[in-house]
Amino acid sequence: MPALYLQPPQTLLPRMLRVKDGLKDGLGRDITYLRVSVTDQCNLACVYCKPRTGTCERTAAPAMSRNEVVQLVKVFTSLGVRKVRLTGGEPLLRRDLETIVAGISPEVEGRVHLTTNGLHLARRARSLRDAGLLGVNVSLDAADRETFERLTTKDGLARVLAGLEAARAVGLKTKLNAVVLRGWNDSQILPLARLAQQDGLQVRFIEFMPYQGNGWGRDQFMPAAEILRVIQDGLGTTLEEEPSVGLEEGPARLFRIPGSRGKVGVISTLSADFCGRCNRVRLTSQGDLNACLFGNRPVSLLQPLRARATHDELVGLIRQSLSEKLDCHPMRHGEAPEPPLGMWQVGG
Repeated sequence: MPALYLQPPQTLLPRMLRVKDGLKDGLGRDITYLRVSVTDQCNLACVYCKPRTGTCERTAAPAMSRNEVVQLVKVFTSLGVRKVRLTGGEPLLRRDLETIVAGISPEVEGRVHLTTNGLHLARRARSLRDAGLLGVNVSLDAADRETFERLTTKDGLARVLAGLEAARAVGLKTKLNAVVLRGWNDSQILPLARLAQQDGLQVRFIEFMPYQGNGWGRDQFMPAAEILRVIQDGLGTTLEEEPSVGLEEGPARLFRIPGSRGKVGVISTLSADFCGRCNRVRLTSQGDLNACLFGNRPVSLLQPLRARATHDELVGLIRQSLSEKLDCHPMRHGEAPEPPLGMWQVGG
């Protein structure tokens, strides 16, 4: 059966070589990575994401259309952004996701990635790959059915694992992401590490971050160093740290598991400082530019776009926002976190 979408051309020069004036923030850091939330809707209610008092709130304004997503991404790629990750909410709830991927992929020479909970991935992995998707990060915070349901309020582990296998089968680069909460799923660190060891996967453990209403507290926070100790003690081996590859690969510290193709990683969002090499910005599902996940005032790009702003006017808004980007998020300076949005809105 022929592919429904053409693969992006492979003969173009890298985007950064076609851009005269790349995108920098006020501290001179190159901005080359854009995360785009394509919806704030989700079919799970994970305890670290949703407000503990109820379900995720829904904004009244409609999400960006597929053409608006592609248009705004093109503004960023014209400034040198060379990797795009589509997030949510749950991006696979959008029926037009393949069309969005196909519109973006040629702009970044195929460097389009997706973060998903994996519930609908099995039936769409091939069409997403054919549209130009390069890789997928699957959120999987537990390796057993009972803990998965406790964390997400849904019995969906089998579907997520099926989606993971489908993604690997069609050739998508795959990673697993696991947010660790002490008292909720810290017992799953070792089973997930063993899954990486057995199946040659990369599993990245992420420190629990505060978001609006998600009940963050230090009693549930487990630092990356402790996560690594649990893995090493449980596997009975010394992990071998890999050298950093590049900023587009994200802030994870990666470790090889001896005798296996598997790798584990830790993303120390709070316990260690990687703000100094931050290269990313975020576009929310409502078309707001977030220069910093926890700090800067969001700037609407969707409203000017709908008001027929010119390309140069949109570029000016982006550059102005990034000129005010913080040197680091407030918690690194000891300030109390006051996140204005939920994780499902900003896209993590």
